[in-house]
Amino acid sequence: MLFISGIELPIEESEETAIAAALKRCGLSAQEVHAFVYKRAVDARRKNVHFSYTVGMESENEAYLAEKLSAKGVSCRRASTYDPEAHFGKNIGQSCPVVAGFGPAGAFAALMLAEQGYHPIVIERGGDVDERCEAVNRLHREGSLDPETNIQFGEGGAGTFSDGKLFTRIGDERCDYILKRMEALAEIPSLSKLAHPHVGTDKLCGMIKSVRRRIEACGGKVFFHEKLVGIETAGGKLKAVRTDKRRIACERLILACGHSARDTFEAMRPVLGMEPKGFAMGLRVEHLREDIDRAMYGRYAGHPKLGSAEYRLVAKTTNAFSFCMCPGGTVVAAASEAGGVVTNGMSEYARDGRNSNAAIVVPMIYRGNDPLGGIAWQRELENAAFRLGGGSYAAPVQTWADFLAGHTTAKPGRVKPTYPAGTRGADIAGMLPGNMREAIINAMKEFDRKVAGFAASDALFTAPETRTSSPVRILRGENMASVSVEGVYPCGEGAGYAGGILSAAVDGIKAAERSTQ
Repeated sequence: MLFISGIELPIEESEETAIAAALKRCGLSAQEVHAFVYKRAVDARRKNVHFSYTVGMESENEAYLAEKLSAKGVSCRRASTYDPEAHFGKNIGQSCPVVAGFGPAGAFAALMLAEQGYHPIVIERGGDVDERCEAVNRLHREGSLDPETNIQFGEGGAGTFSDGKLFTRIGDERCDYILKRMEALAEIPSLSKLAHPHVGTDKLCGMIKSVRRRIEACGGKVFFHEKLVGIETAGGKLKAVRTDKRRIACERLILACGHSARDTFEAMRPVLGMEPKGFAMGLRVEHLREDIDRAMYGRYAGHPKLGSAEYRLVAKTTNAFSFCMCPGGTVVAAASEAGGVVTNGMSEYARDGRNSNAAIVVPMIYRGNDPLGGIAWQRELENAAFRLGGGSYAAPVQTWADFLAGHTTAKPGRVKPTYPAGTRGADIAGMLPGNMREAIINAMKEFDRKVAGFAASDALFTAPETRTSSPVRILRGENMASVSVEGVYPCGEGAGYAGGILSAAVDGIKAAERSTQ
């Protein structure tokens, strides 16, 4: 299969027009090849809103087709094909592999191991996705936090309660494979056609259940409410894992604990090499969705083919950047420890909420000797927000105008907070560490030059965003195994090797492959 990119057309044009344009560029007829739309992206740069298509072409003689296109000066690329059989070994071993964590990395590692006949044992500290929804709703209604089952922990991991973005720049051959699997599991037929695909929390909940059912159908086992607390080694090799419920003899551990598993990092610290890793912290900012749509799409705002507008912004002056943008989404309560407020963003598949939100975050680098030093920074900001919010998991909020002036926000303007566990007007700027306040101010002004109205006076901050990624990296070698213990494979966001659902799933699959070789 070959791909022809850069077919740019007005949004009113059909996919058939895009296919015809690609065939014309290549000097081909519909009888010579099977052509179809492979990807479609919205290009809103310079307010000239249009679609950019990638058209796939299949032929019985792909080499001849590629040669013909090359002769005509048409740039194309070949499809990457991932075949699990070619990557997984046959080293079954004496015991079933254990997968610790059931987020994207752990779930896809376990899924592939199960389908290859390895009968993995999955241990997940939190509850299943239905229990998670109940626990999250209790926090919202009652201010009652379950430290084991929440937005960070449980079936599906932290990504389950997010926008469900499935976009990455890692360029791995497994990406298309995973997207196709997710397309079927989430029952979204057009998912893999989108240049920036997303699933949404409502679809992710169903998808992760399907993954679990498939693992179990292939002979794997998934145990909820069971937490990894230690490992046993002999001669530098893994011999067993210990949970808070039992000892499991095993030779291979896929360690996919997630970026918020602070107690797991503490437990593994004596036996696994670790180092501090750069991460980012900041605030969530909300705008009216219709304002962002109008700023990004101009007269095309509200067009049914476009949906809610997205942005991805970086401030050249401070390196602050937007993170996890949620079109038509909500700000959610994402705490996992008592006495701390944490925010994140979430959208459902329709992305049709009143507000759009994103984190505006500043890069953080801990330069001390403690590999867990970055966690202390996170906790400090989370605890400060808890106090500022009144000590009940309500979050402090502040309008952009009050943030600039250093005033406590008495009442939000047009942009009403969506954070569901209660909010309290506060002077957020006064609690931010170091130069974070100045970095966010400069970023907001710069972003306003790119997206008109971004720095509107009633744009609303909710604090804080601290869990952008893991502040820890568990050291591993080129074979993806821990440098400290043979048989342990740290992977995913928690181990410091991924940044999002798709890249974490890829990393989990790669760790699973290596564990069988």
